[in-house]
Amino acid sequence: MAAISLRRTKDRVLVGQLRSKTVETVRFKIYGDERERYDQMEAESKKVVRELIATGRLNRSYASIRGAVIRLRQMCNDTTPFSSYLKSLLPSDDIGDASEYPELLRKLIDVLREDEDFDCAICYCPPTDAVITICKHVFCKRCIGTCLQRTRSSCPICRGRLSMSDLFSAPPESSDPKDPRKSTAIIPTKVSTLIKLLKESGEGRPNSKSVVFTIFQKMLVLLEAPLKDAGFNVLRLDALTDARRRVGIIKKFQSAGQNTVLIANVKVSGAGINLTAASEIYLLEPWWNSELEEQAIDRVHQYGQEKNVIIVRLIVKDSIEERILMMQERKKQAIEAFGMQGPKERREVSLEDLCSLLSLE
Repeated sequence: MAAISLRRTKDRVLVGQLRSKTVETVRFKIYGDERERYDQMEAESKKVVRELIATGRLNRSYASIRGAVIRLRQMCNDTTPFSSYLKSLLPSDDIGDASEYPELLRKLIDVLREDEDFDCAICYCPPTDAVITICKHVFCKRCIGTCLQRTRSSCPICRGRLSMSDLFSAPPESSDPKDPRKSTAIIPTKVSTLIKLLKESGEGRPNSKSVVFTIFQKMLVLLEAPLKDAGFNVLRLDALTDARRRVGIIKKFQSAGQNTVLIANVKVSGAGINLTAASEIYLLEPWWNSELEEQAIDRVHQYGQEKNVIIVRLIVKDSIEERILMMQERKKQAIEAFGMQGPKERREVSLEDLCSLLSLE
């Protein structure tokens, strides 16, 4: 390609034609039960990692440590699943006889631990209501169910024969009717902070539209109802949105009136779509890969944008999110100073990085 093409980046070819963009970081504290549950989860995660270090198993436990880090990141969004997240720190041996198919169950639990590290092969996002097939492949329950209904009964990965009776899920989490967290809908602090910022923006920039990006598919579910209750017109773009519906949603967003918010999973919003109708971007979590973040931002801040763009990062104070931001900055400075990382290294998070994120040097 080098012989027949010229590479010009956006910054070089569109200087003077692009509207400005401003990046703001909004830091806020969590209190009460949220703080208590987060702190307990972090303490237990550190305890598990220290035990791995003491027993010489650290280098063989990358997936488990990454899983613990991802759970802490999710706890910054919503601490309600605290009990199930705490159980996920337990070694798989503790779950051995919980199913008629312990080998399948162990593999499923391992995949769920990695969460952000593993994508459903159908929707290309972390699995929602994950199920495992008899041939040991993991999908979203809805994705594989729809696939088996539309196509011949075979696994999308190995093409082995497959039916609904060959799908298995982890045992349901125990429910305690006395647990007030499950009987009352409490809006997490991060969601209420987002709503407050959106309302303030609506007062200051009444004709603006917003895009909210999140890494986690489950966060879209958590966001939709509170945003609608707050009076916003909400559109949703997620991993289960097929290509035709995706085009329709984007067109609807482009033509929608003020007070419209598009909530989107970053993995289906990173390339190939135009969201220039929006002028405000809210990033609910800091990302491992700053390039992926920039790619999502460029769906709004690109040629054709008629307004200045405001980008807002939401960060929980005294949490793993602040440490992720520091890790991003260190890596960015290393790349600028030494050019020492290729694309693969920029995407990956090392074992040393994970221990640093848990404040374990």
